[in-house]
Amino acid sequence: MKARTVARAAASLAASLAASLIVALLLIVPARAQEGHPMSGSWIGDFGPNKDQRTRVVVTMEWNGKELVGSINPGPNAIPFKVARVNPTDWSLHVEAEGKDAKGQPVAYVFDGTIDDLGTYNRSIVGTWTTGGVKGDFSITRQ
Repeated sequence: MKARTVARAAASLAASLAASLIVALLLIVPARAQEGHPMSGSWIGDFGPNKDQRTRVVVTMEWNGKELVGSINPGPNAIPFKVARVNPTDWSLHVEAEGKDAKGQPVAYVFDGTIDDLGTYNRSIVGTWTTGGVKGDFSITRQ
């Protein structure tokens, strides 16, 4: 009887370990697949006309299978992209958006950049940023 009990316990332990391994593998595969398009994700950084005048910015982007969609500073006052073009040859990005200033007047946003460190998860996009008529640079990093 002891042998049967030990055999049942061993079989139960093996089944439990196999089930745990399957669950772990199922969790790993979607996590790796979620990275998706190199531009997809939340990006945080800043822009400004010089190193002393910087504005914090959050940019969200998602490849929906046909085009890149996104917004600047998501939330109640988000500024949705009007135009977003990605060149996969050099992973450059061009975005145009239109928001409003404190008085409710339209303000154009245009930024052009290129991905640095394409092979890393926390890649960055750096380039030029224009808000209204003020031109500067920007750097955002995917979170």
